[in-house]
Amino acid sequence: MAELAGRLLEGPLDIIGDVHGELEALRRLLERLGVDLERATASRPLVFVGDLIDRGPDSPGVVQLVKRLVEAGVAQVVMGNHELNLLRGDRKEGNGWFFGHVDGFGEDEGRAFESISIETEEEAASILDFFSTLPLTLERGDLRVVHACWHRSSVEALPATGDAPALADAMESQVMAELASRGILEQARRERSEFAELRDITVRPTRTLAAARELSLAEQLGSPLRVVTSGLEAPLELEEMFFTGGKWRLVERVRWWKQYDEPQAVVCGHYWRRRHRRAGVGSQRDLWDDEPPYGWAGPRGNVFCVDYSVGRRFKERWSGVSTFEGGLAALRWPERELVFDDRAGSVPTTGFGKA
Repeated sequence: MAELAGRLLEGPLDIIGDVHGELEALRRLLERLGVDLERATASRPLVFVGDLIDRGPDSPGVVQLVKRLVEAGVAQVVMGNHELNLLRGDRKEGNGWFFGHVDGFGEDEGRAFESISIETEEEAASILDFFSTLPLTLERGDLRVVHACWHRSSVEALPATGDAPALADAMESQVMAELASRGILEQARRERSEFAELRDITVRPTRTLAAARELSLAEQLGSPLRVVTSGLEAPLELEEMFFTGGKWRLVERVRWWKQYDEPQAVVCGHYWRRRHRRAGVGSQRDLWDDEPPYGWAGPRGNVFCVDYSVGRRFKERWSGVSTFEGGLAALRWPERELVFDDRAGSVPTTGFGKA
């Protein structure tokens, strides 16, 4: 069984944000970090925060490269929600490269991502085998790494070892059984069917869908595994609902770092952060818009999101732009400096350890 709570390697680290299939960006970034791609050597250990795959042009190539670095002993990876989706067989936006489906959702319904697909069953099995070995958290005395959320009770509820997809299935089954016993599942089904299963951007709910909202909230908060890979969520009122990822959202992500008050620093990904202030990334809400672009957050100033929206580049390619707003970043620890794939030098972060 996989070690779900792993030990971070010692010494200085380069912690790399969500790659999302952007192989060329990853190659450029690794070269800037002094990694020898031919020999699979690095001057300091690499840590990937998950979401290696989906949406970008070459997810198989990214997995192959990162897997080689892990096998060489110079890299570690925590599991993201996109890796978990693959392990559970969930067909989602951007993962048609693996499952062979047209993977555009919402406003891009029926449009395939321009992604290299897997070619053989052996390749698919190799990817799943690799993902099945990934921990959910990595930790040492001064630092924690998780894909989406370090939530103490959720982390403590996870076993030290186990099969992540089987664990996710078991947690979900328990939640569904409890909701079914109260009639919530049937009521949620009726509510969703009334509004095109919440999958049509033109069919906005016109009333509060209490059961469907409770179901959405329970699916997330009832599974500690989903909390650490996807984050905490809170209910939305009718006027606050928004459409993203192919469906109307009845709950929204929570800025969990506002309540994180433990001494160990936490580095995460997942949240599509921006390198400069701007109102919105399409329908994607920016939960870091009240922090400086390169700032640490939380009461102790010791939480940092290193996902700078390189996964957005597929949209910008479709729009025909010549430059990208998002970038692939690495946070150098303990220097607390950022290195990007598309710009020279490093960028200092701000606000670490603020009162």
